[in-house]
Amino acid sequence: MAAKLDINSELRNINRRNHGFYDSLDDDVKKAFSPYILMRYVSNPQDVDPETYEFILDRVNDLVNKDHWILSKGHKGMLWKLFASCGTGMDIRYQYLKLTSKSSANNKTEKLLAEIYPAMKMEDIKVLASLMNKDDLNELFDNLGFDKKQRKEYT
Repeated sequence: MAAKLDINSELRNINRRNHGFYDSLDDDVKKAFSPYILMRYVSNPQDVDPETYEFILDRVNDLVNKDHWILSKGHKGMLWKLFASCGTGMDIRYQYLKLTSKSSANNKTEKLLAEIYPAMKMEDIKVLASLMNKDDLNELFDNLGFDKKQRKEYT
């Protein structure tokens, strides 16, 4: 029987900031640890206030995403500790963040976001664009003072 690692258990331990969770696992269970899948969950917290959402996203990007591919090859224990540092101490629910198709609407939104936030990584811009709905985009247009012609350029 293959060793199992429960994603819900992982997420609970991140919420609790349990830095020792990975070290407590059996070696066979450690082999089932998938940092990439976990990152897809942790980078998409649900039903939280905007400040908490931003805190988690910033932590995941700064701590986990930054060196994910380097650490996931031989330093999964260290990577787990970084994940645990993204926790808030609150019970937060996460949803798997699916990869989005490259629709033209998203590409236009990505273009706008890249112009507004030139220092932001393109990967982060793509995630942000995929999370924005029509209302979010209209609010952004309103805040930027865009007229109908300008809005049409980015929709």
